[in-house]
Amino acid sequence: MTFRSRREFIKSGITLASMTALGTPLVRAARYDRQFAINSSARSPYVPVKVLDTERMPWERLPIWDRKVLFENQETKDHLMIIYVPPGWPGGTAHYHTFHEWAYGLGGDLTNNEYTSPDQRVGPLMQWREGHFLDRPPYSLHGGEKNRLDSQVGGLMLIMEEGGRSIGVVPGARNYSEEYKQVKQWAVPRIIDTIGMLPWEPEGSVPGLQVKRLVEDQARGFRVILRWLPAGWLSSQSPAFARAYHYKQAYQFNFVLAGDMNIQTYKTPSEKAEKINLTRYFYVERAPMSIFGLADGVVSERGCVWLETTYARGTSISNAAIEAPNYG
Repeated sequence: MTFRSRREFIKSGITLASMTALGTPLVRAARYDRQFAINSSARSPYVPVKVLDTERMPWERLPIWDRKVLFENQETKDHLMIIYVPPGWPGGTAHYHTFHEWAYGLGGDLTNNEYTSPDQRVGPLMQWREGHFLDRPPYSLHGGEKNRLDSQVGGLMLIMEEGGRSIGVVPGARNYSEEYKQVKQWAVPRIIDTIGMLPWEPEGSVPGLQVKRLVEDQARGFRVILRWLPAGWLSSQSPAFARAYHYKQAYQFNFVLAGDMNIQTYKTPSEKAEKINLTRYFYVERAPMSIFGLADGVVSERGCVWLETTYARGTSISNAAIEAPNYG
């Protein structure tokens, strides 16, 4: 098994439940517009839900690493990607970003060092592995070092970089600029080993749901939660949690890490639902005014773990509170 193709796509494509299978005339199958992508139907003022089978997507080959771009804002240059680095990948020299970024390790290993000063050339080593989560604020120093441990087996990571610039602090390095000398305060990232160090806890209001709360920051307008529904979970166990909703301003990214999950999308709150079956490494993008909820009946046959990331406005830190869901 390699990082470039973890499984064969089942038969001809995404498994979509039909009206007959559901036993209800109120739900129909969604349609694809490409081999690996679905845009749900939507009627103004509502917008489509975007679904990607990222395993089906081709890799974009870059000089020292590969990527799959899941989302990109052409105006702000925010972009969400899956990246693959080969064994021996060294990373970049010490640098910082003027933007916030977050990431989640999917497999293998990637390495970089963390710094507290631009004059520092030896920093604590961070070896990113599956389950490691990063919440990196602007002006957080990090990078690679000579003669240190580099990637041992290659690595796979889901990473969001918000619009802005990367500035090097090592003379002669790429993107070096002396403007770093004007920075008065260097930030520290939040790094969590979500598999090895953080246990699941029950979500009290939703029977059977377990969660890991990674970020809950209303001041910045940013929230990240890992969710786990057990095998055989039914929407009737918590109709309020399963209920379809939309945001008017908030933007949400969902990424399935393991298992399977059935969701339903809608043209408008009063029209027929479209049911979509998600499996491992499916990506679901909920733009403002897009509607989806969990499917009627069995939501997950084998259980599902997914990462849910929500911004208050747009796709970068806005320092506004995240609104409550809108129903109907």
